[in-house]
Amino acid sequence: MDGFLNIYKEKGQTSYDVIRILKKLLGIRQIGHAGNLDPLGEGVLVIGIGKATRFLEFLIESKKEYRVKIKFGILTDTLDKDGKVIAERPVPTLDKAGILEVLNAFTGEVEQVPPSFSAIKYNGKRLYEYAREGIYLVPKPRKVKISRIDLETIGQDYIEIVVECSAGTYMRALARDIGEKLGTYGFVEELVRLKVGNFTVENAVKIDTKKRIIDSIIPIPCGLPLKSSVMISSNGATYFLNGNKVPRKLIVRTSPDTRTFTLVKVMDQENNFLGVGFLTWEGLEPKKVLVPSP
Repeated sequence: MDGFLNIYKEKGQTSYDVIRILKKLLGIRQIGHAGNLDPLGEGVLVIGIGKATRFLEFLIESKKEYRVKIKFGILTDTLDKDGKVIAERPVPTLDKAGILEVLNAFTGEVEQVPPSFSAIKYNGKRLYEYAREGIYLVPKPRKVKISRIDLETIGQDYIEIVVECSAGTYMRALARDIGEKLGTYGFVEELVRLKVGNFTVENAVKIDTKKRIIDSIIPIPCGLPLKSSVMISSNGATYFLNGNKVPRKLIVRTSPDTRTFTLVKVMDQENNFLGVGFLTWEGLEPKKVLVPSP
């Protein structure tokens, strides 16, 4: 069982709950995910099992897409509806033109201060662990990229938006910041992760039977967000699997869209997946090698 799973995480579960359930259901220990999803949130949670865990790093940085319902007028300590109310403000009249202007201010590359309740580590401890002890640490601002924000619905004291963004963007922080820009408070009332790279909510599977989950495993090369691939000779495969640079002359074929100085999927002449490499003019540098079974 080596590959990726596109799991539909239910509301109320932590990402680790999903890992724990799958470990028990599948009877495996080597398992991980490609980016935490808040307990309040539901939707796509990409899981790597077996040897695929070595390649989760290539999925963690994938673009994400969320549907978010932001409720205004209230500030909670967790910046979502499950938190404790710590402040309230009147909600201004929400008109479309004004909201679109505010949303536009958050598109592009922006600085964002992550929530105090987050999985960011400080001195080896998660920030949410400090927060549960009553110690609220404010993380340093970080640059994130929000490709687009689509306004879906306007209510009397809420809006619903769809956000496409880079990895590391917090929807709870975005809700807080949008509320502040509108002259009030904001928190996340509902959150659905619609996409992680090429993994979509339409194709996500709920945890059911062991057979259903096994049947849903996506082979490693099919799940990777790399479009380009190269095929190398048997001698090239020996170089690559031993962590050595593959000379250009041992590259048998490249896919039509392959460009130099890009990450590529590496296959042997029997079309077996060997790992991920970085293609240069001189050859192929191993970046992550699929460790052969003993």
